[in-house]
Amino acid sequence: MTDPKPRALLMRRDVLTGIGAGLTGGAVTLWAGATFLPKAAVHAPDLSAATEPVAPSPPPPLRNWPSLDDLANRMIERQITPGLSLSVMKGGIMLYSAGFGNARLLPKHPVDAHTGFRIASISKQFTAAAILLLAEEGKLSLGDPLARFLPDFPRADAMTLRELLSHTSGLDDYLSGRHADMLMTAQSHDYTQQGLLEAIKTAAPLFRCPPGMKWVYSNTGFALLGIIVERLSGLPLAAFCQRRLFAGAGMSRTAIDPLNLGDPDICQGHRATRSLRDGFGQVWPVSPSFTGGSGGLRSTSADLCRWHSALMSGKILKPESLAAMLTPVRLKDGAFAMDRENTRSPGYGLGMRLGFIDAQPYFTHSGRINGFTGQLMTLPLEQLTVATLYNCDGANDGGFFPSHAALREEALRLGRLA
Repeated sequence: MTDPKPRALLMRRDVLTGIGAGLTGGAVTLWAGATFLPKAAVHAPDLSAATEPVAPSPPPPLRNWPSLDDLANRMIERQITPGLSLSVMKGGIMLYSAGFGNARLLPKHPVDAHTGFRIASISKQFTAAAILLLAEEGKLSLGDPLARFLPDFPRADAMTLRELLSHTSGLDDYLSGRHADMLMTAQSHDYTQQGLLEAIKTAAPLFRCPPGMKWVYSNTGFALLGIIVERLSGLPLAAFCQRRLFAGAGMSRTAIDPLNLGDPDICQGHRATRSLRDGFGQVWPVSPSFTGGSGGLRSTSADLCRWHSALMSGKILKPESLAAMLTPVRLKDGAFAMDRENTRSPGYGLGMRLGFIDAQPYFTHSGRINGFTGQLMTLPLEQLTVATLYNCDGANDGGFFPSHAALREEALRLGRLA
């Protein structure tokens, strides 16, 4: 049985990041002058004493963490998710990487290290990095108005690229469940750049508030940014990301796919349906070409760990660009642009959520789309990254998010002790 209904799409807010002490009361003062990537956490390669190239030593064996295995296996046994992938990296070394359960149920196809999952809104940080690379090349400035690149878009002269990157542009969300008919169509169509732009324009309301006045999560803004990357680079977003982002980070299993790729190593999406024998019905997310720069990627948990390691080691962006990505954005009145509904990681930089664990900074993003959920989180002071991906969207099951939280917290605990 399948469930094609376009419910539980890309999240309006990040429901997966509740961890550690909340940022309420006196703790909110941590935001004043907050530095989410201290210089000590950036490890750019030292080229001052270049020598003959040395063959890299083999990576150390992965850790045996039975408590983590038990939690993951329990999620499979209790039918919390059909499958999941979990990786933990510290200081650029993969400590743990494992798959559990099945990527597909009919016929069964197990999750392994190569299994690809749709990562939904985790994609936003890649779009942000692409824009920052173009800024480094002098092709744009974050203060540029949208009108410079998309002059025919409504009110394009009133919002800047920085506001689009930080959800402060005032744009509404074209992937909202309000647009059910459009989302249903988007499950079975590949979209051209112009087709996506026209679809975005028809999603009413187009705006929620004037630019710079409040934080409003908007997939619309990141879809527009993806179109800008294509127009300035002359490449499809998929090709730009492959050449400029994925390759440099050593990400061999990450891509923006065409619709219906048919690769057995790419998960099918699922939703809890307890009337079925396996406990899940298959659901279809919208086409990657429709989510574009807001949520079009698929990846593996190991590749996502490599991505954050590459960011921190200076392989992708210059230090000033990375600092911009991880600096809490302020509104026009000087207040921090915060998601008031998320007390755990309410801050936002450019394509990245920001929060604290025990007064220590972390940056993160999660994603949720029909059939898939995931989260990528890094504690920069400890150079510790945890990535978790599921081929289930958590709908219809009150145990999904608590189970995810327990798995993530155990992974962080073990990683901090390693």
